[in-house]
Amino acid sequence: MIKAYVFDLDGVIYRGWELQETAAETLAELERRGAAIFAYTNNAMRTRRSYVDKLNKLGITQFHVDKVMTSAYATALYLKEKGSVGKSVYMIAGDGLYEELTAVGMKVYRGTEGEEVPVDYVIVGADKDFNYGKLARAQHGILGGAEFIATNTDPTYPLENGTLNPGGGSLVAAVKTASGTEPYVIGKPYTYAFEKILSIAGAAPDEAMMVGDRLDTDIAVANRAGAYSGLVLTGVTTLEEAEAATGELVPTKILRRLSDLLD
Repeated sequence: MIKAYVFDLDGVIYRGWELQETAAETLAELERRGAAIFAYTNNAMRTRRSYVDKLNKLGITQFHVDKVMTSAYATALYLKEKGSVGKSVYMIAGDGLYEELTAVGMKVYRGTEGEEVPVDYVIVGADKDFNYGKLARAQHGILGGAEFIATNTDPTYPLENGTLNPGGGSLVAAVKTASGTEPYVIGKPYTYAFEKILSIAGAAPDEAMMVGDRLDTDIAVANRAGAYSGLVLTGVTTLEEAEAATGELVPTKILRRLSDLLD
């Protein structure tokens, strides 16, 4: 029996500001059945509170701040557990990561204004204002000895009308190339944050299902953690790609729309 459902957001619950078909009724019915419902996104641009606010505006009320996991929040948790509170970070990402890092006591630098200073960490996620100057500072920090952390490596994220925008992984790739350094990756498909969700839910891996639209993140993290997985075809993955998947990319169930979960 599935006790906890963990939903990706972009391409699953919504695309941009477009609510996905059957999302609202599916979540309401799962909640009525007594399942715990969580959200887990690799997108580090927003805070957990801002995701809750966006979902509420779309008419989705099942998610509260303590039921939302982002790669930004997971990064802050990781650094806190590592004993790095008070250390310095140069970040390339949105306000979501900045607020999560400062909330746990990290000293955060961003942008290109002011004097360039040595830092302990360079952390990269999606940043709509990414430029050459930021790339150079990230490179200098890593070559100067800073640990390179990626919130996620998603190359794209889906928007309304089937379009795509560059994701955090596109920026991570640029920093990786410039520095010649592999990052430590926090988000999906790595299991750190997913296991935190299971702990909060009080669910064993075989009592949980990850529902997402990416084989290499959502489905892979579920398989690595020993959980069930549902691949919904409303995001970036086609039916042909899902049926051709092998190894840790094979979903437990392929969903044409979210309401297929209720069958």
